[in-house]
Parts: sequence; structure tokens; C-alpha cells
Amino acid sequence: MKSIDISASGFVYLVLLIFSCQTLIFPCAAKDTLSFGQYLTNSETIVSESEVFELGFFSPGNSTIYYLGIWYKKVKEQTVVWVANRDFSFFTSSAALTVTDDGNLVILEGKISYRVTNISLYKNVTATLLDTGNLVLRDENLNILWQSFDFPSHTFLPGMKLGYDKSSGRNWSYVSWKSPEDPSPGNFTLVWDAETSAMIVMNGLQIYWKSGAWNGQIFSLMPELIRLNYYYNFTYDSDGKMTYVTYDLYDKSVISTHVVDISGQLRQLSWLESSKQWNLSWSQPRQQCDAYAFCGAFGICNVTSLHFCNCLPGFEPHFEEQWGQFNYSGGCTRKTGLQCSYNSNFKGLGDRFIKLTKVRLPDSPQAVVVPSIDACRLSCLNNCSCVAYSYFGGNCTVWGKDLMNMATLLDTDTLGRDFYLKLVAAELDTENTNAKYRRIILWIFVLLVSLELLYRVAMRIVRVLKDKHKSREGEDLLSFEFSISPGTTKHDVTEPKKPRKDKKEVEIPLFNFSSVSAATNNFSAANKLGEGGFGPVYKVSWKH
Repeated sequence: MKSIDISASGFVYLVLLIFSCQTLIFPCAAKDTLSFGQYLTNSETIVSESEVFELGFFSPGNSTIYYLGIWYKKVKEQTVVWVANRDFSFFTSSAALTVTDDGNLVILEGKISYRVTNISLYKNVTATLLDTGNLVLRDENLNILWQSFDFPSHTFLPGMKLGYDKSSGRNWSYVSWKSPEDPSPGNFTLVWDAETSAMIVMNGLQIYWKSGAWNGQIFSLMPELIRLNYYYNFTYDSDGKMTYVTYDLYDKSVISTHVVDISGQLRQLSWLESSKQWNLSWSQPRQQCDAYAFCGAFGICNVTSLHFCNCLPGFEPHFEEQWGQFNYSGGCTRKTGLQCSYNSNFKGLGDRFIKLTKVRLPDSPQAVVVPSIDACRLSCLNNCSCVAYSYFGGNCTVWGKDLMNMATLLDTDTLGRDFYLKLVAAELDTENTNAKYRRIILWIFVLLVSLELLYRVAMRIVRVLKDKHKSREGEDLLSFEFSISPGTTKHDVTEPKKPRKDKKEVEIPLFNFSSVSAATNNFSAANKLGEGGFGPVYKVSWKH
């Protein structure tokens, strides 16, 4: 596609550039087209016919290096969708783009000559930026010799392809940037898997995320596409030579795209002109359990679990120490190997199935045509290589190798299915026994907690009733221990202060009539101290 030359030819081109741009004889560029003899300098751009896209030099982020790229013209926030020189940057603003006499696009800077294209010798070639964002090289008959859509960067625009062409060996894939300031190829690549008819994000050589198989309308693990079917149209095409998926927008005025970002997420973005910002319609993977095979073989991911990953029933971590360090990629291994037999008359013999509910089914399923769920079960049971099956909507699916990419889903998730895992019967009995014990322990715990709560409530009620009964009867005045005022001093009595919030108020005691009568000698005149507006006042005598 491109090459770099450091020679005297670059200097010659630069001299021609300076001369041509300073005269009126050779214009530097038309609005949307660059022709032989024209130059696009750092301070200039070419714009597509309807001013949708713009081509020129840019510096990503806060960097001071230069790349040739394409971005949206009408979007206030510069959003680059294609970079010509991802693997080679320029350090001065003197770089310029031109079409050479052999018909190729070349970036010049001093003695450096960087080939963006590498086509055969053609004359009268022009480079035109289309409203689709596609930069095309065309001959004088308008035949396309080269197009940027065949060499994607990190952005999957409407009309672009994801897949490959067997006849030409061309692969349409999308590679993330290394960082927001470095558009060179990063760690994540979006590719098309023809075997499973799915989109895959690769992290180096490892699968990071899968979209699930294409069913003619959506990808199986991307139900969010259903609500966006009115918005854009995904199509899949395979004719033996080319295999790819592409999409178009129903409303051509809408600005929307898909991007593989530096974190490995595939994001669908739409520009909102009213708020002048990008709106995220969806992204994948959304969470840990969406990352492909996060829990390894025979592991199952659960977003509500503290450590995300657990082994399937009858399995244990393959590398226990790694699991303790939250590295689950090693997956799980069987505790007891399958016997490849079934005997319903003797407990503990042969293989059986344990049912798991609301799970995301594993990767790489195989369809089996059978009339019922029982026939599906027997089909797997009688096949020694079958390790699990699922039956839904009249369709039987079996698995015959490592179970990858499983997850426990929420009750509200419509992708949740019943899943039947094959285990040796003895292991299944152990699992059932363990489950029974766990249920018993859970019920005992619930019972003890309930009894504790009932006891606390009962004791509270008893205390309240006793206090009420005590207040109705009153205290015995003869046995009451007096002080000036409980919790106070003489100073507090003679000089009362405002009550403080952090100090309890003193309750006035109530005494029963019999003890008051006895303490005042039946209210005798000898004990009478005087009489006022509130009635007579008596002194009391009591034994301390």
C-alpha cells in the first residue's frame, strides 16, 4: 500500500510545491479533488461535495506530530475516521500531499517521500473525497484504481465492509488506535469470522469479544440491534469469493458510525446536532462477562458475583493459585471423568445431566435434528464426545468440546436459556447432596435470624408493658430514696438553666396513695405545713 523513500526526489517535489503554490498557474487543490501537479499543504484541506467529510493534515490530541487523515466536516469536535500514515508520522508542518506522475498519492517532507498508495503506472489520475468518507483514486474514465475503504483504520463507516476477499487476498479489518494521541495500530482488531458468521474483537492473538452468530437480522449476543433496525440496515453477503458484512443508514443526513476504541470496545456513536456532542447508542463488551471466555473453559461468569467467575458444577479451577489472583483464563477441569454410559437402575452409575437455568449458552454449538427434548437428551447421552445440550423453541443444540463464554444472566435477560451439563452420576449425586445441605443450612440460618428478631421484638414489648404498668401503680414513697433532684446539684436547683439537647430531662416520680397516706400519718394536722392555691402541703416521714 505504501512505502517511504528518503532521497533527492523528495526535495525536487518540495521545490515544485513551493513554486506552484506561490503562482496562479498551478492551483494547490480543488474543493474535493487533488490532481497531478497540485499539492495539499498543512494549512489546506479538501472537502467532499456536500461538505460531509474533510481531508487534511492533523495533530492528534495535544501532540505536535502530523498525520494525513479524514474527519467529519460538520462535527464541531474533530473526529478522525481514517489515517493514511498510521505507521509513520511527520514532525514538521512542511509536509504536503500530492499525486505523482505515476498516479500514486505521496506525502512529501523535505527529502522524505511517503507513499500512501502503491498502484501500477497510470496517467491523469485524480484523488477525490466522496461524501461517504471514501477517498478514491480514479483514472480519466472515472474507474476506481484505489480507495481508502479498502484500507480501514479504526472506524467502520456506513458502506464499508468487514470481512475479506479471497480473490484479491484483501482483508477488511479495523484496528484501534494505540492512544488518543497516537493513531498507530493498537492492541485490538475487529475482524469477521466466516466459520461462525460473527464479528470478533481480537486482543493480539486472543479472542477478546464475540458478537454471536448472524441470524439474518441481528447478531445473537447483541439484542440491542433489534431496537436500532429502523435506524440502519446490516446486511451479510457471501458469494464464494467475498464474505463480508456491511451496513447503511436509512436517513443519509444522520451522522453515525462504529469505532474500535483503544480499550477494545466496539462503540456505535451518533452525532446530536442539538447538543453538539456524540451519543453512545451501544458498546460491546459492556462489562467483564461480555469479554470473550473471561472465565476460561468450563467456567461461568456472573456479574453479581464478587469474583465474577465460578466453575461449573462438577468442575474445579485448573490453576487454583491463578484464580486466587483473579486470573481466570486457565478455566476449570473436571473433578471426575465421564464414564460414557448410562444406567438408570443403579444409583451412582453412568452419566447424567444437571440443569442450569438462565445462562448464556457456550460458544461453538452444533445443531441436531430431533423431535423432542427427550430425544435431544438421549442424543447427547449416547454420544461420548457430547458434554452438554440445550433445547429451546424446538431446536436441539449440543456441545462436544470445551465450554467457553458462558455466563449467568439476570431474570430479565431474554437471552437466558436452560442448559443441561453432563456429569458422572456419582458427581451429580454429590452436587445434589451439597445443594441439599446448602438449602438446609440456609433455612437454619433464616430460622435463627427470625427467632432472634422475634425475641428482640418480644422483649421490647414486655419492657414497654412493664413501664406502663409501673407508671399506673406508682412507686412506694416510703422506700423512695430522695435527693435534691436526681442528676442535679443544689446550684442546678437554685439557678435553673435551659435544658441541653445532650442531657436527659428528669422525670417526676409518681407514688401510690397508700404509701403517701402512711408517710403523712394519714394526712394528720401535725404533718400539715400549710395550704395554698394547689391545696394543702404535708411533710412526709420515711425510713431511709
